[in-house]
Amino acid sequence: MTFTDAELTAMRDTQESFMADACQIGTVTTSQNDMGEIVPGAPSYAAETVCGLQMTGGLQSAERRTSDGTIVSADATLRLPHDAVITDTSVVKITKRFGEAITPMVYEVMGVPAVGPSGIVCYLLAVTT
Repeated sequence: MTFTDAELTAMRDTQESFMADACQIGTVTTSQNDMGEIVPGAPSYAAETVCGLQMTGGLQSAERRTSDGTIVSADATLRLPHDAVITDTSVVKITKRFGEAITPMVYEVMGVPAVGPSGIVCYLLAVTT
């Protein structure tokens, strides 16, 4: 099925109008230490963007199998505008919930984000500090 430009714009505008949260998408660069080990650096975050965070858990939890066969449950699902730049190695810092500033919550992206005609959806795993 092919959508017209007007239909795509309407779908994207509708999706974004229901995104009540805000986040920053981060990129983690790595370096190599003296022992040859890969060491992750601190994330570098882009400007804040609208998003829709849905906390999951219990029976609503999404699961993903890692490369070593381990099954991991997602802690949240994130909806983003269609033009957001996010990858399977990104981190996400949630900065606002329902328009209100919060103590930031940080998540890792689980797997490759799904890109649809009206936006992007990805599963998140909470980062513990």
